[in-house]
Amino acid sequence: MVATLVGGANDGSEIVKMWKDYFKGILNSESNGSAESVEHSIDCKENYLGLEMLRCSFVSLASLLQKLHLNKAPGPDCISAEHLLYADESLRFFLSELFNMCIVHAYIPNSCLNTTIVPICKNKNGNMSDTSNYRPVAVATVVSKLLEHLILSNISPFLGTTDNQFGFKAGHSTDQRTFLLKQTASYFVTHGSSVHAVFLDASKAFDRVLHMKLFEKLQCVLIFVTCAVCTDSAYLRN
Repeated sequence: MVATLVGGANDGSEIVKMWKDYFKGILNSESNGSAESVEHSIDCKENYLGLEMLRCSFVSLASLLQKLHLNKAPGPDCISAEHLLYADESLRFFLSELFNMCIVHAYIPNSCLNTTIVPICKNKNGNMSDTSNYRPVAVATVVSKLLEHLILSNISPFLGTTDNQFGFKAGHSTDQRTFLLKQTASYFVTHGSSVHAVFLDASKAFDRVLHMKLFEKLQCVLIFVTCAVCTDSAYLRN
């Protein structure tokens, strides 16, 4: 079933403006601080420009291209994963040079950062006209996705998570958390004990994150990873 009216809008231009205002409200609900603090945070990039070990080569780019998902919607630049995967091999050279310059200068072109926000229905059996029944999905450029794969492939060995995390983790699922909860409750009930549980709905927590605080924490992680990579490299050379 397709809704004829969403958020009180049914005209094309009205719908676009409605979604723009709605997503702007829920995705920017917390102030990121003054312009000076943002500028200071960006200026701190000199602290972690020691990522000289993070380089993209012609060969490594070929393996990164294999990680892209095919048959996916292209980003705002209308370039899909198939374009990069089946293009002439000379393209890999230019992409690797682009990524290396992005890393060295700590700068990514705005054209690579552009995204298309698509509203996706959460519950198709719910109210299709209710804006809160939709979640925004950002369709990024395939070039930015490739750059993310490059960075993640280099720093993932240094990023650890707690054993209690099951979501957004390779080889894990939230089903495992559900199973663990049921097993724990069953154990205490079987032994004659009562089980009391408290659940916190944090479904919209990310929309209200202080993003600059999050970036500062990520910078600290990146500095740690940089030191670890450089130390390991120096040890191997010796």
